[in-house]
Amino acid sequence: MRSALSSLEHVLVIALVSKTVMPVRVPTSQVFSHALGVFATDGFSDQAVLSSSLHQLWAITYGSGMRNDPRYTPSDVFETFPRPNPSASLDALGRCLDNARREIMLRRGLGLTSLYNLVNDPMVIDANDTDVSEIRAIHAQVDRSVLDAYGWSDLAPKQGFHEFRKMTRWTLDPATRVEVLDRLLEENQRRSAFQRA
Repeated sequence: MRSALSSLEHVLVIALVSKTVMPVRVPTSQVFSHALGVFATDGFSDQAVLSSSLHQLWAITYGSGMRNDPRYTPSDVFETFPRPNPSASLDALGRCLDNARREIMLRRGLGLTSLYNLVNDPMVIDANDTDVSEIRAIHAQVDRSVLDAYGWSDLAPKQGFHEFRKMTRWTLDPATRVEVLDRLLEENQRRSAFQRA
């Protein structure tokens, strides 16, 4: 890992057990806890993809669980998730999400989990909390851009509060969620077959 991180000033990390299933950008000049998954990338496109509802749904579906929280298992989740190619749109949105989240968390004294508890709370109404509204809007844009990166512009997700695996989240509607998971699985299988050939 040290070799992979040696040329990077920042990396993306994700708590291996967390209901948020959300990566965050951190400096490499620290010792990482064994309870973190560390992605050897500082790409904002990667941040957008790994912060998308698509990746979150994949992680919750194919990862394991601990108590009531999803457990991010890199071999079952990250290694099998068929990531789309980076794009200027994904890069811009990853940067936008990182900047907005960081500013809100610093200004309000929130950690990542506390922020996403607000984002996923149906009682927090957009009109009453413009910070939460902003994060929800950015995530909707991220999801749209990730879908487009796969070439799935035909899908028209309706973001809102939906229950998935015993937790209410602000995420894709159930019909889109099923279609996305089916398409991701097909893409995973297509890439696996290509690598074996």
